[in-house]
Parts: sequence; structure tokens; C-alpha cells
Amino acid sequence: MRRFRTLDLGRRTSQCAGLWPLAFGLWALGCTRELDLIQDPPDAVAATTTGPWASMIYVARTDSGVIAIDLGWTGSEDVLPSSLAALNASPADVRFVFLTHAHRDHIAAWLLVRQARFIIGVAEVPAFTGSAGYRGWAAKMTDDMNDYPRPRPGELSLVSIASDTAIDLGRDTVLAFPVPGHTPGSTAYLFRGILFGGDAINWRPGTGFQGARPEFSDSVAQSRESLLALWQRLPLARTRVMCTAHGKCAIADSAIREAVVR
Repeated sequence: MRRFRTLDLGRRTSQCAGLWPLAFGLWALGCTRELDLIQDPPDAVAATTTGPWASMIYVARTDSGVIAIDLGWTGSEDVLPSSLAALNASPADVRFVFLTHAHRDHIAAWLLVRQARFIIGVAEVPAFTGSAGYRGWAAKMTDDMNDYPRPRPGELSLVSIASDTAIDLGRDTVLAFPVPGHTPGSTAYLFRGILFGGDAINWRPGTGFQGARPEFSDSVAQSRESLLALWQRLPLARTRVMCTAHGKCAIADSAIREAVVR
């Protein structure tokens, strides 16, 4: 049986988000895919922020309080509160944030939930706090051109993940799996049968599910190796759905797993 480091943190159908008209490719990227597979209000809600990238925010109630997985981008200041309202909660109620990685399009709402504990890959912390950059040419170019709010070192409570880790949330458990490559500290999370793969898993119009996009990735080869290794240690019987960080979901069968490592 796979051994996990354990952390006890205390008990307690396709839709478009893009503007019309747009070129088909951007329009399709701005659409969600089977996001209904992970909707469970008032216990859990998934939504995407605005713009062509449709960055996903997932929030859920647990015995240990409200959690969020990723924090979106443009419009997150509205999407996060409205998603939490469906749980009868507010940003002040979020106790734990799980970040798949710290690219700007997945962290924007951190300013609203500064009281939370942030679970993040240990190698991702320097980029999250602005003391290091990314190597993927598109990510690097946009970061060089336009700065964006990032927490200063020590400003937030960070729990860094360096190995497969089980985070105890009472009756729920989040399993965290480092999958470096897209970014140095990319991390996948398994929660309630849903694998949140971040941008290590990608979907594109015409080609469907694939691995990480090269222009935004530090190392596509390492990301592919990380996913191959993940399938060997992921509890597949407990993995019902797989989702990208941009609101594209599918039943997590062998065909999908094979597609993202080709």
C-alpha cells in the first residue's frame, strides 16, 4: 500500500465563460467541459473566472472548514465570493487553499483569503512569493511584461508539499501528489474522487486531453514523466473524474490517462 505523509490540519455539461464572438480556438478554450461532473451544491461548487482561459476555482465544505482548490484569474474577486455564497460561506470562511501551481491565472484571489493556510508544492513557493521566475517562454514573457500581486515571503501561512501527502480534513482527505514539470512545484490533488491535475493536464480544441502546454511549461518532458509516475501510485479505484485547471473535466478512464502522456 502506498505510504503518504499525513497532515492533520484540524477537524471541523459544457458551458462557455468566454465572450462571443471570438475566434473558435479562443472561444473553445473559454468553455468548460463536463464541469457538472464535479458540481455538488451546497457542499461543493466549481466555477471559472472570465476571459478566454476560464481558470477554475473549486470550493467545498469539509469538517475542517471551507477549502478552495486554485483561485482563478480575471474576475476572481467576483467569482470566488459568488461560488462561496452557494455554500452559504464567504471568503472569510476559507480555511485552506490548495494550489496546483502559482501561474498568475490560478492565484489571483489570494488577496481575498489571506487568513487561510495555503498548501503548495515546496518548489513552487519562490515563484508564488515573487523571489523566482518560470522558464516556460510564454509564462516568462508575460511575467516580464506585466507584474501582478503576489504575497511577500512570510505574508501568508504556507504548508509546503515535497512528497505524496495525505491532508486530513475530518471525514474527507485530500491526497497531494507532486507532479513537477509544468512548473517546478506543480501538484495534483485527489479529493472526493476528483483528480485536480492543474495545468499538467491540458485540453485543446480538436485534439482533446493532452499533457502540459510547452509554451507555458518549464519542462514538458519532466511533466510527462511525472504523470506516468502518478498513474503508478494514484489510487485509481478512488479516482472518478479528472479535471484540468481550466474547467475541462472527464471520467478518469484509461483512455484519458493515456492521452495526457503521449
